[in-house]
Amino acid sequence: MLGKEGIEQDKKEALIQNQNIENKNVEAKNESNENKSKENNLSKKLSEISKEVKENISNANIEYIDLREYFNISDQDIDEYFRDKDSIDLNLLSMLSNAFGVSNFEDDVRSIITNFIESYNYTYNVDLKGNISVFKDIPNEEFKVALVSHIDEVGFIVSEKYKYPYVKVEPIGGWDIKNLLSSKVVIKTKSGYVKGVFASLPPHIKKDFNIKEFNDLYVDVDCNYDLVDVGDPLTLESYFEVISPYSVMGKAFDNRVGTYINLHLLKNIDPYVDVLHIFTVQEELGLRGARFILNNEKFKADLIIILETTSGESPYTDSQVSYVSKGPVLTIMDKSYIANPKLIDFVKFIANSLDIPLQIKKPNIGGTDAGYLQDLGNTIVISVPAKYIHTNYQIVHLTDIQNTIKLIKNIIQNADFIKYLKNIQNLE
Repeated sequence: MLGKEGIEQDKKEALIQNQNIENKNVEAKNESNENKSKENNLSKKLSEISKEVKENISNANIEYIDLREYFNISDQDIDEYFRDKDSIDLNLLSMLSNAFGVSNFEDDVRSIITNFIESYNYTYNVDLKGNISVFKDIPNEEFKVALVSHIDEVGFIVSEKYKYPYVKVEPIGGWDIKNLLSSKVVIKTKSGYVKGVFASLPPHIKKDFNIKEFNDLYVDVDCNYDLVDVGDPLTLESYFEVISPYSVMGKAFDNRVGTYINLHLLKNIDPYVDVLHIFTVQEELGLRGARFILNNEKFKADLIIILETTSGESPYTDSQVSYVSKGPVLTIMDKSYIANPKLIDFVKFIANSLDIPLQIKKPNIGGTDAGYLQDLGNTIVISVPAKYIHTNYQIVHLTDIQNTIKLIKNIIQNADFIKYLKNIQNLE
């Protein structure tokens, strides 16, 4: 049996042990509360930031921003989400997205591009078709890389002035009729831009209302009827928005995102090789700008990189072309082009070396300027995934743009990769 002193000693040790356990529980609770507080603060901060960015966009008060500085979130907080990536000029990207630029009517977009080029004192050329080219000539260097992005967007053209207040239209580029009813449009007339809307019916008027062909569509231009003529181009009206700290939404991301990347690289890199930046027109009408370049043999290049936008995921199909937030998309084959396996391996090698996520596009989907330009040099197609392309609202993740920029930069700016590329330039 324990004596009185032994019992007292056991009590004392038990009290100390219980106190230690209680202290640990308090520490654990405090740590848990602190973590919850951090999570709540970050969530609140992200929500406030998203709201603030939206307001800035709507007020057309967008400035060049470093995303990390602007969002005021540490790299650790966002799990290194934006680490080692170029800042995005949201002002330029929004201007490109918002600009009217239906195929064959790209004047507004072309003005944004040429003004940008002139602001950095580069010399450029506009050919008879409307393609723009800028050449960065590196002394004592003969190896040439061409970066190509088309600047046009899908749209429509007025084909008939129907009875007041309606007009009929034909598509320019690929559209799905299901996406058009009740959509706002902007029409470029000789008197300026006017608004309209694709006519529709409320559900309680006609239950079996079904549109199957473009000929069944009407655009209601209301009192603008006398201002609209046959031959006027139009497109769906929508405006660029930042919808989260990580993503943006707007029209014409196919291919204003590729155009943005081309301009970003023109401004921000000092390449080791000669680089020709080309901005083509009328891609959505059958690659006509690229065909003009081919027929007139405007350039030869050791490597041609097509900067594109491709279809991201949708819940309405199990067969996805690509996914947003999973990195740039490499094309092996589409309806007008097939890639050289050595070039595919080269791009994979760079992406793997730099820990850049890379996707392979589902083969035989769509077509790009590579269809013609592959005859002028070895060609690869690198795209940014965008959800809901060829509609009035598309979604792109900023890191996909940044990772695409990082990939292209290292193809033309990294001396080791250039050496490797020169070693395999005889790709046959």
